[in-house]
Amino acid sequence: MEAASTIRLTIESKIENVALVGSAVRGIADMLSIDTVSSYHLELCVVEAVTNVTKHAYDSEAGHSVEVDILLHRDRMTFRVYDNGKSIDLSKIEPLRFDPQKVETLPERGMGVFILKTLMDEIRYETKKGRNILTMIKYLEKR
Repeated sequence: MEAASTIRLTIESKIENVALVGSAVRGIADMLSIDTVSSYHLELCVVEAVTNVTKHAYDSEAGHSVEVDILLHRDRMTFRVYDNGKSIDLSKIEPLRFDPQKVETLPERGMGVFILKTLMDEIRYETKKGRNILTMIKYLEKR
């Protein structure tokens, strides 16, 4: 496996800081000449993950650290989101059931994991020594 270039971002757990991470992801995708739709999907997934950490792992409480590692490989981008807040069990999150043709059936909440699973190629979540790690992988078109 080839070595990856790594970029680490660290923000305080304030919802207004989430946009900074999104802007960084978009900037990196642009630098790598990733198409506009894929770039948007990457930004959306990372913003969703960091928002969930801020709101749910830290109960919207400022003063905590959220770290995001962006690993750049030749064929993929890997994002790792780290926090020390409350952990979750992804297997206990019910699959969403809705008719995409009927807007009124869309749930008001709980779309985050659905978005990640839909737009990323792989996602994993684990807790090691009290530290939560969400890993998201997106394979890139050959460049």
